[in-house]
Amino acid sequence: MGNNSKMLQKFKSTMTWEFEMTDLGLMKFFLGLEVRQEKTGIFVSQEAYAKEILKKYKMESCNPVSTPMEPGAKLSKFDGGERVDASKYRSLVGSLRYLTCTRSDLALSVGIVSRFMEEPVHSHWKALKRILRYIIGTVSLGLYYTNAADYKLVGYSDSDWCGDLDDRKSTSGYVFFMGDTTFTWLSKKQPIVTLSTCEAEYVAASLCVILEAAMKSAREEGLGQPSDAVVALYHIGAASVIKIFLVK
Repeated sequence: MGNNSKMLQKFKSTMTWEFEMTDLGLMKFFLGLEVRQEKTGIFVSQEAYAKEILKKYKMESCNPVSTPMEPGAKLSKFDGGERVDASKYRSLVGSLRYLTCTRSDLALSVGIVSRFMEEPVHSHWKALKRILRYIIGTVSLGLYYTNAADYKLVGYSDSDWCGDLDDRKSTSGYVFFMGDTTFTWLSKKQPIVTLSTCEAEYVAASLCVILEAAMKSAREEGLGQPSDAVVALYHIGAASVIKIFLVK
């Protein structure tokens, strides 16, 4: 992977001289990631890995759903009900966490079910199986990085308010696009209990801004973009989309 053939050849020659190695050509598969390199771009997915998960938990023939979580669903550690096998529950959550390497659409739902790994009950297991039902209908999704000269970064952030019924903490989320493809994303519970929706939104927006500042040097070194390259940051509020600022 890369667009500088001379640099790649020099690197391979150096590594071959230093270590015993074999050149297998273009990367096609790496640690569960499937890579398809084309002239117009690079497509990265985990389709085979997702199918292995479905097969392991006998969900290959389940009915697909359109969302990874039921809209408006609220889970709690004190839901009650029949307990399920905690080891099996943790194993499935761990597998789904690795699947989020290329599936940003699963970040929130997997993060929520991860909160109940200590003593999962039937309602938690049901929510976990719904994620599998969503995956079977979207198993071929992945990331496609197009070959473009202008890699403008655009970031979006959002937050709920007191979404966790147990500790009343909110959940922040952000996603950055490089061109038209998702570049990095996160769904994470906030470290504090916010007293208003406004405060929760500001916490989420600040997390997004901190990441952009950290990526400034990476843009300069990795992509060769000048330090004054424009990056648009937006916050998705309850009633509107707010442009935070243009980073120059």
